[in-house]
Amino acid sequence: MASSMRSLFSDHSRYVESFRRFLSHSTEHQCMQEFMDQKLPGIIARIGDTKSEIKILSIGGGAGEIDIQILSKVQARYPGVCIKNEVVEPSAEQISKYKELVAKKSNLKNIKFAWHKETASEYQNRMMEKKELQKWDFIHMIQMLYYVKDIPATLKFFHSLLATSAKILIILVS
Repeated sequence: MASSMRSLFSDHSRYVESFRRFLSHSTEHQCMQEFMDQKLPGIIARIGDTKSEIKILSIGGGAGEIDIQILSKVQARYPGVCIKNEVVEPSAEQISKYKELVAKKSNLKNIKFAWHKETASEYQNRMMEKKELQKWDFIHMIQMLYYVKDIPATLKFFHSLLATSAKILIILVS
């Protein structure tokens, strides 16, 4: 018997609405905020020591709310250091919201943004084709591994992109 339930993956706007409703009834944002305030400063310690530019890669950055918090913590830890922040996000709608959020913020000085409308797998394929694997000081993958077909291969690839003293942050809430 075929299921009459549609997958949220097939309708992005429906997914976003469902996720917003979930957040309004869960403590996920509160837990994430506590993590950002209490744990993230220790995680990012030393990722930018002696560097003139810190390179951050956001995989599945969504509308940017968490990314902006991360960037603010990095700025606080490394005042005056330039930050290159690249975002890999498959949803044009989410990228648009991210750009709107950045435009509203006045505290994002010294940060260069670049957005790539693609999945983690598409990014990986593009980088492998270019044969130019850029190294990153901090890579974060928050609530995105649900969408990856081959998680071990994806993690291995992104781990290979870490520079010396770099960190990768993976958050999965289940």
